Amino acid sequence: MFNHLILLIGTNPLPNFVVAEYFLQNNRQLQKIWLIHSEKNTLQSGTSTQAENLERLLKERWGNHGNLQFPLEKISLTDVSDARAIKNEIKEKMINKMNNFSGFHFNYTGGTKSMSTHVYWMLKEIKNRGERSFSYLDARNYRLVKDDQGVIADDLRINVTISFENLITLHGFERCNKDGETDFMGASKKFQEFINSNTNDNIGDGHFLEVYIAGVLDSKIKNKIKNIEIFQNWKIKKPGWRTDFELDVILLHGYHLTGISCTISADKKTCKMKGFEIIHRTKQIGGDEARAVLVTGSNANQKRILQQELLYDTGGERNILVLGKDDLKTGIFVSEIENFMFGT
Repeated sequence: MFNHLILLIGTNPLPNFVVAEYFLQNNRQLQKIWLIHSEKNTLQSGTSTQAENLERLLKERWGNHGNLQFPLEKISLTDVSDARAIKNEIKEKMINKMNNFSGFHFNYTGGTKSMSTHVYWMLKEIKNRGERSFSYLDARNYRLVKDDQGVIADDLRINVTISFENLITLHGFERCNKDGETDFMGASKKFQEFINSNTNDNIGDGHFLEVYIAGVLDSKIKNKIKNIEIFQNWKIKKPGWRTDFELDVILLHGYHLTGISCTISADKKTCKMKGFEIIHRTKQIGGDEARAVLVTGSNANQKRILQQELLYDTGGERNILVLGKDDLKTGIFVSEIENFMFGT
């Protein structure tokens, strides 16, 4: 069993957290975690902040592990596009200092392609120094795949969990509001008025829609799916930002994020802007595999066109689900969201 874990840190540290958390749960012999990140300079953006955020979270969760050494080993690369520089720095800063180990495991999910390629082949060449193993995180299917064994962990969302507060902190964000009181009965009444009306006028600001959607999902899905949390109305920003952004409804399955934006509008421009924003924000926090749902007051034809255009304009295959007024009237929005999230 290996006792050194090596990770590549890119702009999204969530895959690194998932891999580290899995191995910490399943390998009590793990002593060292190496975080290879890019150095901030004139040639490139740095990912040292992401490495530090990950280290902070792992220490909070695993500070009493017993064997795991803190601080974690952080290795900076001065030029992630230069093969010679990568090889020299990996040899000098890591390989020459890898003492007292029974073996290492390298997960090459994060970082740039050049980082993963050159570090991979350098580690492949190490001889007679214990177990060597390699893996990547199949983020689309939530699986950990080992080079010589295939899938070693299926649907990591079942056992790898993170709170939403820790998830945004991992990406350098913070919450800037608190939970308020919600009136589900009042929201339900407004919702019925909305779906039975031929217009979207005189319904109010639409806040009732997010309250209703969150409440229904909480009652219909939460008891059916393991490790799912549902939140409503989080305002989020990074320290130093003048403005914040809001996520209306949040579904967190283990570590996998689905964000929901709600509007009673049927106006194409308004809906499309909200669609772009929820796709962008969920990706910022949950990575490329995060999903976005846009709930609107659009009719069936407007909804279909809006979904097609958002998918085309963002280059996504299955990153956005658009729901319209007909979905709300019939109540199938719950199963639509469930199918979108879980493929059931």
